[in-house]
Amino acid sequence: MQLLHTTDAPAPGGHYSQAVRTGDYIHTAGQVGLNAATGVTPSDFREQTRQALANLRAVLAEGGAEITDVVRTMCLLTDIDNFAIFNEEYAAFFGDHRPARSTFGIALAGGFTVEVEAIAYVGGR
Repeated sequence: MQLLHTTDAPAPGGHYSQAVRTGDYIHTAGQVGLNAATGVTPSDFREQTRQALANLRAVLAEGGAEITDVVRTMCLLTDIDNFAIFNEEYAAFFGDHRPARSTFGIALAGGFTVEVEAIAYVGGR
């Protein structure tokens, strides 16, 4: 098991890793909308979603994965009424690639409004 860490995404806020690579798979922790460079979380839901997805990209890249390697995501929203906005940004981010996905409305720690985690398969490399 290889623990992955990049300074291009926020450091873990607890006792966990940004991601773990096990064989041909990368399992990411949930990525939120905090900008690692500035320490700022946008107040706008759309911007927070974009930042969370950018953080996800950075963590995957640290393990040698690309967005097209993602096979599954789990998406958490504090307000499920924001689903349409989230879905627009998610679709723009993944383009034609369509990993399996679950989306839930829940409470998130730290005042974040969105969190995205992923599993990527990098076996063909």
